[in-house]
Amino acid sequence: MKRIVYFLAIALVTLPCLISCGEKYIDIENGNSLNTSMFWKTEEDMNSNLIAVYNMFYRQGTWTRNIYTQLNGMADDGVSYAGWTELNEWTKFKYTNYNFAEGQAKIWKEHWTAVNRANQVLDHIDDEAIVFGNENDRKDIKGQALWLRAFYYYYMVALWDNIPLLLHMSSAGDQPANSTPDEIFTQMEQDLVEAIGYLPLTRSKEKARPTKGSAYGLLARYYAQHHKWTEAAQCLEWIVEGEGKSVYSLEPVWQDNFNCKKENNVESLYEIQFSLVNYVGFDQTDNYRDANAQLGTQIEINQSPKGTGWNNVEGNRWIVEYFKREKTTDGKNDPRLFYTCWYDQATTDFPEHGDQLIYGKTWSDGYADSGNRVFIKKYSTDVMPLYYWNDNNFRSIRLADMLLLYAEVLNEVNKAPTAKAVEYVNRVRTRVGLPTLAASTYYDGAKIASDYTAFKEHIKIERALETAFECVRWMDLKRWGFDEATVKELQKRDVDYNNFELGKHERLPLPQREVDNNPNLEQNPKY
Repeated sequence: MKRIVYFLAIALVTLPCLISCGEKYIDIENGNSLNTSMFWKTEEDMNSNLIAVYNMFYRQGTWTRNIYTQLNGMADDGVSYAGWTELNEWTKFKYTNYNFAEGQAKIWKEHWTAVNRANQVLDHIDDEAIVFGNENDRKDIKGQALWLRAFYYYYMVALWDNIPLLLHMSSAGDQPANSTPDEIFTQMEQDLVEAIGYLPLTRSKEKARPTKGSAYGLLARYYAQHHKWTEAAQCLEWIVEGEGKSVYSLEPVWQDNFNCKKENNVESLYEIQFSLVNYVGFDQTDNYRDANAQLGTQIEINQSPKGTGWNNVEGNRWIVEYFKREKTTDGKNDPRLFYTCWYDQATTDFPEHGDQLIYGKTWSDGYADSGNRVFIKKYSTDVMPLYYWNDNNFRSIRLADMLLLYAEVLNEVNKAPTAKAVEYVNRVRTRVGLPTLAASTYYDGAKIASDYTAFKEHIKIERALETAFECVRWMDLKRWGFDEATVKELQKRDVDYNNFELGKHERLPLPQREVDNNPNLEQNPKY
């Protein structure tokens, strides 16, 4: 059982009790329920409020389920053929109902709830009346709240771009206006710089809480999306070459990054912790008021093959073919393919693996009618029968991603690939047995290592293979930018991009009811 235990979200309500006495009234606090005048008084209150932010990881609209379908489905490596038509259309740039409940509305609502809870912490953490046993604990809580708020804003901007920037607790009468991604990035960058000063280098326990490395990794992502290449390089230098070098290294066995056997390993900068300590039934993500609220993830049943799970998102075939372009130095196929995808030719491509069962069935016995479809194996488990939940941590930020991002950033800073940039790509490749770029028999390693454009284009391939279906590809595509040539290239790999309209589909529409109810909130362009 995991050591991190999450408590219920805090209900903060004000219930004035009016007792009539002629024409006079006396306000009496209800001592049986929490309210704002009674809470935020102690260190324990602040810890409870912070735990309420972490609680938001376990919702359908965040990291229990729907975020995987949306982010992986919009990217070119993922596709949805879900039987729920509206659900799969939301990954195909077909948006009919801007208030679609299962995806759009839940993701929007639950991300904002997380931000508001973080803002509650930040609005009160510096109150001198709250006494901490150790002032470093106050700073640590503040650093965690800053990081969590930035974490949620990162994904909201990835999805919607032009959203309000809220830095304090919300009230029902608020009508905030849109902010630009530039404005949000700038604020979150400042917040993460501050958080770095508060967070510890490592944590011997309570791995759910971010560290300096978590903050540097998220900040590097922000800077890269913002095209602040020099600042991104400084963050990545800390992780790869600086103080972080003593903490992080590549996990020797690549697939151990995606199973329950080696969670919180040396490659992880941050993991969302999942647990089956509360073994609940179907869709109990809405039982968060219950003391036995679920703490698991539905990533596996969400992406498992048709006839076995929900099959809400799967892979595009090109990812298999790209993996098979190169052989390892001992003449085998890239082992990452075997642990990333289920597909029809896997038994031939990987004869070194014996009986290849997909939830107890061979491909020919259970999935022969699937043709050349590709199902997502990454983050699957060997639990039989498949259950609604699993406790496999989601690796939100890991070193291999950071190494490839550092290589990309160095290429941008210098307008040419440096020796370091090539070295960091090679570290990712050789970990899984591939040759160095210079020794590649498929790619022109000499040109890649000497030409800005060639290196930039090759990084896109390396990132696709290393981080497939990890909810990073959509942000990669946005960072690299969309234009007519790019969209035409994407259409060759993903037919969903035949629906993509430049200037519109780089972002989702805002929920229409939010726009209708707030005169200061404008709908996204072309919607």
